[in-house]
Amino acid sequence: PPDSVTFASLPEHQKQLTFQPMFNAEGLPELRILTQNMFMRPPLIKNNKSDWKDARLDYFIESILPNYDIVCLQEMFEFASSRRSRLFAAAQKMGFGYYAASERQFPWNLAIDGGLVILSRFPVVATESLVYTRGTGPDWIPKKGVVYTKIAVHAKDVALTEPPSTHVHVFTTHTQASYGEVVITQPDVKIRLAQLHEFHGFLESVLPKHRAAGEPVVLTGDFNVDSRDHVLSDPTKIPYERDVEDGIKTSDEGAAMMLVLDGHGIDPKILGPDNTDAFKGKTIIGFHDTLYERLGYHPVTFGNIVVDDQGQVHPRETVLTTQQDNMVMHSIDYVLWHNPGEQANGVVAALKDVGVTPNFTPDQQFSQISDHYGVSALVEFTHSK
Repeated sequence: PPDSVTFASLPEHQKQLTFQPMFNAEGLPELRILTQNMFMRPPLIKNNKSDWKDARLDYFIESILPNYDIVCLQEMFEFASSRRSRLFAAAQKMGFGYYAASERQFPWNLAIDGGLVILSRFPVVATESLVYTRGTGPDWIPKKGVVYTKIAVHAKDVALTEPPSTHVHVFTTHTQASYGEVVITQPDVKIRLAQLHEFHGFLESVLPKHRAAGEPVVLTGDFNVDSRDHVLSDPTKIPYERDVEDGIKTSDEGAAMMLVLDGHGIDPKILGPDNTDAFKGKTIIGFHDTLYERLGYHPVTFGNIVVDDQGQVHPRETVLTTQQDNMVMHSIDYVLWHNPGEQANGVVAALKDVGVTPNFTPDQQFSQISDHYGVSALVEFTHSK
């Protein structure tokens, strides 16, 4: 299982619960959730002059972390570094009393950890993890997978030791990446969809054990599936890709991702004439691509652009991102939602808001907290009328 702890054993003088969750008029919480690929790779690895790992972690702790109740991170690697431990210590002082994380790895494992972390202000009452089938290329090295937390949600002024009002089931993942132009028939796409099929199987195993009817399910992470099709809507007038207007159509792989995670499976032939894998699940679990449903397009979360006054296009970020990935305009970070309906006790969960959170970092040597944008969501609990 993943590391899962509380900080109850720490000395009292370290328990500085400076920041508190938000509650609505009914006394039920409004959970602020962030998913963020931290780009916090092990020491000595960098893309350009510097990845500014320590400075970025300091900024994240001081300026971003306090704004949320549940924080899901990818590429927050523990291997050969104390940064993850430093994050945990700082998070505890801010009221994040609970966490789950990818299991530590050692040199003799011929792998590094999966880099996944979930931090929570509310009690984590169960955790499980999945390690995917090993990836290819650089992605053979980390044990990529999924971390799951069952989080107890308490009403205002109810002690965390008392029975909760409900639970929220939060998963975070990081899958096989592609390097360079992506064609759906290439091998790394099939590996990625196979990993998402493993994710669906994990959901089929975990949810019946831990979830009561009506409790919400949230999938977060860097899925490495680009849902944009990159076809320009008006190339004669605007010869570059635009975030909104050119992000409306869904790529074949983006559609395949949702079909696999839902359990429907895919037409095997979209991966090539010789492919026979449909990646079909045993049960159907309906998920909503929250960003797309709310915005009406697939927003860029990696490799964005800026357009100057003369209409010239430039990369939005160059300190952390490789030259190869500049201006690729990918939509690969997600918050997916399973809409559960009313619970037995009359509590109803709703995804009240969701959006891309660039996490820009003014006046720093780096312009944003990572090479990825984050995605944030607000989950509201109410009593049915």
